[in-house]
Amino acid sequence: MPIDDPTTATPSDIDVELARLDIENGKAESTLRGLRKRRRSLLEDGMTEYAADLEPRIEQARQTITECEAAARPLEAEFERRGGWTRAWLVLNTGGHVHRTPQCRTCFATTQFAWLTQLSGHDETEIVDLAGKAACTECYPSAPVEVRNRPSRIKTPEQLAREAEKAERAKVKAAKAITAPDGTPLHTTKYGQIDTEFTARRNYADALSYARHLARVNVAYHRDSIAEHHEDARLILAALAAKHHRTEDDLRAELAPKVESRWKREYSNWR
Repeated sequence: MPIDDPTTATPSDIDVELARLDIENGKAESTLRGLRKRRRSLLEDGMTEYAADLEPRIEQARQTITECEAAARPLEAEFERRGGWTRAWLVLNTGGHVHRTPQCRTCFATTQFAWLTQLSGHDETEIVDLAGKAACTECYPSAPVEVRNRPSRIKTPEQLAREAEKAERAKVKAAKAITAPDGTPLHTTKYGQIDTEFTARRNYADALSYARHLARVNVAYHRDSIAEHHEDARLILAALAAKHHRTEDDLRAELAPKVESRWKREYSNWR
């Protein structure tokens, strides 16, 4: 996300944006190289019209690079103005180490890194503690031996983002879910296990509506089934009340119009 005032931004915020700009810039440079190569090939084959068709895309790639560089300058200037801050990079391979700089002499030009922007500006002791045995001994020579023997707890921004997304999906799922008041699955006689609130509300209306239909047809003959439907409705109502911390009477009144609507739509004309 673009930063309007770098002087008030945190080191992590600034580095997150710099990392984003770096990725966008890298993609644009790769695109530009590919388009230039394609254009050169077309010109060599005498296909000038096709080569000319590439110019707008080439110009767009150039413009993206220019914009990324312009957006990064004030952020890099703020880094310098503050005298810098701690940063950390994780080598992207099995057992990759955490470095304070990609220029560590143990790394190579081909080494791929994940910029741990969530740790930018954090105390180096904290970074080493999280890195554990993954802490580079060249970058962090003073790391205690006991710390370097611990498993790494470092996660990349991408991993953290995936975990946040997973947690959000779980939160949404939980919001839709329904259980018995004691937290166990909500089991009913006629509708089986009910897992979502939507289904619970629908089945509540259906249970009372169908019980009403059976009572109209022959209450004596259907006595047991009517009782089972009423019990299912009671269990569902208790579950809904427990989930929303409301009284059963309150929810019963709220759901009454839906029950009536279900009755009229599905069963009132049955004989």
